[in-house]
Amino acid sequence: MFKTRSLGLKIALTIIAIVIGMLLIVGVIFGVSMNNVSRSLIDSNEAIGKTSRTESLFSITEQTQTRLMELAEGKADMADVQFMELKKAVENAAALAEQLYAHPEAYSARDIPLPDASLDGTLSVQLLASANTNLEDPAIVSEIGLLGNLQDALMVLNESNESLASIYVASESGIMVQADWISGRKFDEKGQLMPMEAKERPWYQGAAESGETFFTPVTRDAHTPRLAIMCGVPVYREGELAAVAGGGMYLDAIDSLVQSIELGETGNACIINRSGRVLFSTFEEGVLAAVTDGEDIRLNPDQELSSIADEASSGKKSVGLAEVNGQVRYVAYAPMKTVGWSFMILLTKDEVERPALQLDENLKQLSDQAMNDAYLHLNRTIMLLIIVLGVAILIAFLVSIALSNHIVKPIEKLTEEVKSLEGDDLDFTWDMDTKDETQQLASSFQSLTERMKTYITDLKQVTADKERMETELSLATRIQEGMLETRFPAFPDRKDFDLYAQMDPAKEVGGDFYDFFLIDEDHLALVMADVSGKGIPAALFMMASKIILANNAMMGKDPAEILLHTNMAICSRNQEQMFVTVWLGILELSTGKLTASNAGHEYPVLKEPDGEYRLVKEPHGCAIGGFDDSTYENYEWQLEPGTKLFVYTDGVAEAMNSQRELFGTGRLVEALNENPDLPPQQVLEAVRGAVDRFVGEEPQFDDLTMLSFEYKGPAS
Repeated sequence: MFKTRSLGLKIALTIIAIVIGMLLIVGVIFGVSMNNVSRSLIDSNEAIGKTSRTESLFSITEQTQTRLMELAEGKADMADVQFMELKKAVENAAALAEQLYAHPEAYSARDIPLPDASLDGTLSVQLLASANTNLEDPAIVSEIGLLGNLQDALMVLNESNESLASIYVASESGIMVQADWISGRKFDEKGQLMPMEAKERPWYQGAAESGETFFTPVTRDAHTPRLAIMCGVPVYREGELAAVAGGGMYLDAIDSLVQSIELGETGNACIINRSGRVLFSTFEEGVLAAVTDGEDIRLNPDQELSSIADEASSGKKSVGLAEVNGQVRYVAYAPMKTVGWSFMILLTKDEVERPALQLDENLKQLSDQAMNDAYLHLNRTIMLLIIVLGVAILIAFLVSIALSNHIVKPIEKLTEEVKSLEGDDLDFTWDMDTKDETQQLASSFQSLTERMKTYITDLKQVTADKERMETELSLATRIQEGMLETRFPAFPDRKDFDLYAQMDPAKEVGGDFYDFFLIDEDHLALVMADVSGKGIPAALFMMASKIILANNAMMGKDPAEILLHTNMAICSRNQEQMFVTVWLGILELSTGKLTASNAGHEYPVLKEPDGEYRLVKEPHGCAIGGFDDSTYENYEWQLEPGTKLFVYTDGVAEAMNSQRELFGTGRLVEALNENPDLPPQQVLEAVRGAVDRFVGEEPQFDDLTMLSFEYKGPAS
């Protein structure tokens, strides 16, 4: 009895000491952990705030620039349509007049009425003449009768074109037949018909001097105070200038198009001409306001604004930043190709970045609130821990003595069973039923050993699956490498050309591929392609596309036919909606004639003998696999001995550095021209070196594939 109580007391005291010690250790660990958690929370909140601010600002800025560019292009196209319609109408009138002059015997004479003031506001055709023209001269009378045949056509052209104010044909002899709505304004204050000196008008002189379609600067209409633009097209008779067809349109609709811009609180728009002068604008004042005899903004002292104006007036499109009227603004500009003007959309940088800054402020407030809540919960937890410590000590003291005898044997049994678990032997057995925590611990341990055995089995299976996947991926890599020719020189017996190619995938397997093969002894096929996506799906699609292209090429088809039939084959079974861009060229080695076609691929780079590398912007078709009714065009180059060709995938041009700048085709051409006389293999090494220096430590995110080709001339 004494021994039992002594053992129970020892157990009780030991349990109490262990409980107190463990609780103290747990308390210290908990305190240190909570302190580390609070510090980590602060650091994480700061990092999250910084990352969120940076990413949201970049995303919003990028989206806004894209939207501004799309809006500028859309408005430019809308405005350009009106000028294109004016151009087409005047060119049609010129063609009709030229037909009359070429075959006067085929037409009967028709009278042309003089202007009638009562028809003002009604579309009508009138005869106008220079003050120096004798309308009774038989030759003039004959020419009037001939040009009278234009009346119906001029009426139809004017009626069918809402933007057209008037359309006319003026001859070298000084007569003019005109269809417009303002016949009543052809008279002076005394009611006398005013002469029309057409040959002194800018549209006549510009077309006569240039010998082609000519648009005047913005000017006042001859008969109204409204702003207008005129278009002139020369008319020839037996190689000599006989007349000039012309047309004019009021620019009210263009001004309304500019004024209709509704973009945020600070959105504005304007149109500038080739000379850098603002023609229309929503700015009422400042450097971009539309004022008479405004200055050339290309000469503005602000370097960013002058640079944007210079690019815009030269027909380029882009988005840039410049200070306008004391505010930094995003400026998107797109060309109006017909007249050479440029449409500009502007939005202040502050308005663009305002949502990101507001998001950052909201995130900061949420972070501060989260920190306050965390500290409150921490203090409550510490107090709870202290209470739990006291209660645990009391309970341990009261319960340990009463239960010590019931705990000792089960613990010893549990210890023995646990010690028996060695190596792979995880079979835990328990035949006691103590109906207490020891029983639960034993059951839990038994459940744990069962889960451990299951886990070990699953781990072995997962490990085996992973090894199999790695083996299959390695096999896929070797298969893809086997599909691409990597032995160079590829044609050691051929002296009439040299080439070198390489492909560096972004993953173990990639979607890019190149190919080159002799269709016959005199025709060499060159292929550069880029499959959408990456990994094994892209590699499988790549191999299928490569085989189909090669099979079609070996059947003797031209490049456009090869792309057409390849697209039809791919689209027929393209359930995954994948696509591939392809540049395909077939070179006739005996003549140097290269026939090529492009299915949505990057522009090739060409270097002619004694010249520099330059980007060749040839026609594009849709990517293979996009639309089953796509068509493609051939284009031809004549390669002289010494001509070099460089083709590549977008992984080269879109390589990005840490500043999120793209390598771009501009840097590519510069890299090629640093040493333009290098042989093909060294060309690829030089370009790859330039890309690596530009990218730095940034990871490669896309396949990088290149092919360099040099034509040395027909083999002797």
